[in-house]
Formats: sequence, structure tokens, C-alpha cells
Amino acid sequence: MKQGQFEPYRVEDQIAILFVGTKGLLRDVPENKVKDFEKEYLDYMKTKHADVLESLSKGIYTDTEIKVMEEVAKNISSGYMRN
Repeated sequence: MKQGQFEPYRVEDQIAILFVGTKGLLRDVPENKVKDFEKEYLDYMKTKHADVLESLSKGIYTDTEIKVMEEVAKNISSGYMRN
């Protein structure tokens, strides 16, 4: 996870990205496409699962949040599969 200068990620965004990275959910994403995945993943989470990000920002990290992050990451990463 590399943040742009003067463009820090919100804590909940950092948690979501670190989660997919540490759980091996980026294995099928080519290294040169990880930044694209990261952007698409966070955009989707913000649009469709803002409630999950809100929970993460409050320190709430239950099976519900985990399931959503895993499913979203798997769905998005399938579009980046290595050939």
C-alpha cells in the first residue's frame, strides 16, 4: 500500500486494503495491476458497502465485515487474473 504525498488513506481504507493483502486475496492480481485493483476495490467499498467501512472506522471488525471484504476482493480480483 503506497499512499500519495498529501493524499493519506482514511484508516478504514487502510484496514480494508491491508486485510486483502494479508489474507492472500491478491495472489491472482499481477503486480503491475495491484494499484488498479486497490482503486477499484476501495471505490466499490465506498459506493456499495460504506456501512462496512464505517464499522471499520469505529474499530468494529466482525465476521460480517470480513465476509464482505473477502467477497468484494474475490469478485474484483477475478477480473485481474493472471494468464
